[in-house]
Amino acid sequence: MPRWTIHYPTGAISRDDKDQIAEKVTQLYTDLGLPAFWVNVFFHEHSAGGFYAGGKANHNSVFFHIDHAARKPQSEEARLMFIDRVDGIMRPVLGEKCMKWEFNVYDHPRDNWRINGMIPPMDHPEVLKQWIETNEPVPY
Repeated sequence: MPRWTIHYPTGAISRDDKDQIAEKVTQLYTDLGLPAFWVNVFFHEHSAGGFYAGGKANHNSVFFHIDHAARKPQSEEARLMFIDRVDGIMRPVLGEKCMKWEFNVYDHPRDNWRINGMIPPMDHPEVLKQWIETNEPVPY
């Protein structure tokens, strides 16, 4: 976890756009010290009549939400820096298409978060390092 869930109208985001977004999102979190395999990006394309914005089915809008359990920003400065990085990921793709985009970030408690039945090793730096190096959950 982190998980990005992106909703958009049919054809608004190409396969190349998705690849670019997913790569940059993953880099964002690996730069913050998380294993790449924790990062999930879901693209949900909605046909006409399946996604309304402003009460209209035909629009040029993208909505996404970001769910976090691993970490929360430790300061207002870190929170704003993260939001700027999100904007830096999405603006090159959506801005050049003159799309409107909206998002929200949800920080969840990590008490219930599990990977392969294990509590992710946020409090065990030596195990976390192993998970990063192998890019998979290693039993501990």
